Amino acid sequence: MRTLAALLIVLPLAAHSGPARSGPAISVVDYGVYKLSVDHRATAQRTVAGARNVVSNIRIFRRTRTVFGQLGRNFGYRFRIADPTLFGRQLTLRTAFPPLHDPKTGRRGTSQSRPFMPLSNGVYFVGYRFDFMWELAEGLWRFQLLEGEKLLHEEVLRVVVPLN
Repeated sequence: MRTLAALLIVLPLAAHSGPARSGPAISVVDYGVYKLSVDHRATAQRTVAGARNVVSNIRIFRRTRTVFGQLGRNFGYRFRIADPTLFGRQLTLRTAFPPLHDPKTGRRGTSQSRPFMPLSNGVYFVGYRFDFMWELAEGLWRFQLLEGEKLLHEEVLRVVVPLN
């Protein structure tokens, strides 16, 4: 009986100390259109706009995979890290989109990336906000999580730009 009790205590510990799980790297909390607060804009030279929004108070407004493009619209997805071996590792958040062109600066691009290091299984947000008319690009927008060049997860949302 004592041997069985010892096994019951040891087996759960062994299950958590093994190699990375074979399941998904993340679990999606929600996706679609969000209401949020833009706290400030941070310089981001590797983006077409040259800056990115730092946001808080993120709430899902409409869960959808089709987003109507309009100025001020925020969209993307929220997720948790499901694989604890990814905590403290250098990952990349990449957004791939139809061709964008900032007529003011002449910058062009079809993607932007930034480093990401998850430290817990809290909820993380990856998204985009249409701040300028030239950003309203119809087509597939891909929000990707990578480790090196290995794609860990991708959420795809379709942006549709209304005629008026």
